[in-house]
Amino acid sequence: MLRHKRIWLIVLCLVLIGSMVGLPSITNASGSFISGSYGGKNYKLYVPSQYDSSKSYPLYVMLHGCTQDATQFSTGTKMNALSEEKGFLVLYPEQNASSNANKCWNWFETGHQSRGSGEPSVIAGMVQSIKINYSIQDDQVYVAGLSAGAAMSVIMGATYPDVFSGIGVGEGLEYKAATSMTEAFTAMSSGGANPIQRGRDAYNAMTSRAKPLKVIVFHGTSDYTVNKVNGDQVISQWAVTNSLAATGTEGWIDDQADSTQNLQVPSGKNYTIYDYKAQDNQVWMKKVNILNMGHAWSGGSSQGSYTDPQGPDASRMMWEFFQSEVEPPGDIPVTTATPVGGSYKDSVSVELKSNKTGTTYYTTDGSEPTIHSTNYSQPLTLTENTTLKFFSIDNDGNVESVKTETYIIKTDGDPTGETIIPSIGNEDGFVGKYTADGKSNATIKVGDKGMYNTDTYRGILSFDTSSITEPIESAKIRLYPKARQGTISLLHLDIKTGVFGSNSTIEQTDYANLATQSTINSFSPVEGEYMDIDIQVNSLSRINLNGLTQFRLKADTTAGFSANFIEFYGGESVDYVPVLIINSSN
Repeated sequence: MLRHKRIWLIVLCLVLIGSMVGLPSITNASGSFISGSYGGKNYKLYVPSQYDSSKSYPLYVMLHGCTQDATQFSTGTKMNALSEEKGFLVLYPEQNASSNANKCWNWFETGHQSRGSGEPSVIAGMVQSIKINYSIQDDQVYVAGLSAGAAMSVIMGATYPDVFSGIGVGEGLEYKAATSMTEAFTAMSSGGANPIQRGRDAYNAMTSRAKPLKVIVFHGTSDYTVNKVNGDQVISQWAVTNSLAATGTEGWIDDQADSTQNLQVPSGKNYTIYDYKAQDNQVWMKKVNILNMGHAWSGGSSQGSYTDPQGPDASRMMWEFFQSEVEPPGDIPVTTATPVGGSYKDSVSVELKSNKTGTTYYTTDGSEPTIHSTNYSQPLTLTENTTLKFFSIDNDGNVESVKTETYIIKTDGDPTGETIIPSIGNEDGFVGKYTADGKSNATIKVGDKGMYNTDTYRGILSFDTSSITEPIESAKIRLYPKARQGTISLLHLDIKTGVFGSNSTIEQTDYANLATQSTINSFSPVEGEYMDIDIQVNSLSRINLNGLTQFRLKADTTAGFSANFIEFYGGESVDYVPVLIINSSN
């Protein structure tokens, strides 16, 4: 049995047939190849020699296959040399042996197929840390990979469409092609589950961030490790996902090619290019089938591992495809409910507001709203427990996905209850130790800026706690991590009855202003979708029942050259707003 499991693990790694050789760190490239780490994983970043911090650049995220590492993958794909030629940065996240014995990305495990968890969370956080330190164009971040890395690139597109604009899939598989080791074996040999349903699953994973992505697929017709049917399924899956993301319905783009080209690499392999146009008459998806190619990076360097130099140059074709102009089908409207769901005393008035002119539809009985549901026209007064569902269609016909907020209405007869108070978006943020360190309410940042500094940034959280009418039994703050870099040993929480500075907005004085009570909790940051910070019982009386209560986060870090910090989403982020959770009793 142990022998069989070992064989399965080897197969699951999507290892190519061929031998590995010693590899140079950079091929025909003269920029900087920088090593770093984030979220417990190493990475390498190629910065071209012409990089100028006053300008902005595209970023390519390259996910290696099994048994490979960042250096090997950079050599095999020749992406550094292309970066030097075209002017973009390349990030190579690296899987570690402790996460997978053969250094495969764990694309087939459910813990690594969702936003905010597992490897997708680390990769997205790694991208965010690069964007903090380098000048990157937000709408030109792309992710591509080989084999297990290709399967993970599909997951990244589905779970972080707000981060990526395009996906490159080399010998990969559709979203959730497998959700277990056994299913992975089947998917690799004969394809995954129904790509139509998987397309819907990927769209649901996008949530309110949904948008169509450019997708390019490369697959060898003689790939006996990951059957070519998987390349076809990637196209079918993304046809459904992109259609739903663009219009809210299926059919905006399909998996039937609108044009084909039969070509040949000089003295190399024959290949066919399939273009897929959407209803806007633009090519959103492309598939390249390479005749008689096995499981390999097409057109890669012979100095690298798992490459076929006789195939068309996949790296260059990805660059050309992603850089070709495609106008998005229109901005998807975003509707928010104010206040957000939670517990409220007796009643609550809820306002639905869209960022685009159009019509908002809603239901209050928990059913899915449609265009035949009630039109929103004025604030809703809720006097009983309500599951509110809503979406908007703008005047251009763009449709957002359905959102849900749940409201719990407490009355005097309720013996206990939980009150959820969201942070105030224009009052939370961070402030630096010195004026030059800056301040902002765009994110809540805690830690240091590197260069042997410590305690550079302190985060501020602001809550209106005047709605609390019952004695407080317990309380905690819930924060959603946004990005991490380096190491933070401990976080500390201060509380202020009122505001830290002269007013509730972010001020330079917030950094050092005296707290009502300092260090009401110290804790180690943990991995996961969110962190809960308990407020000690002896600090509950510091919560202001007549106005604002503010909290300040600070961090213990070790002085070093590289920065050590963690960022949390602020109150301006609807899906990840920090909340103060109050448990009361009569």
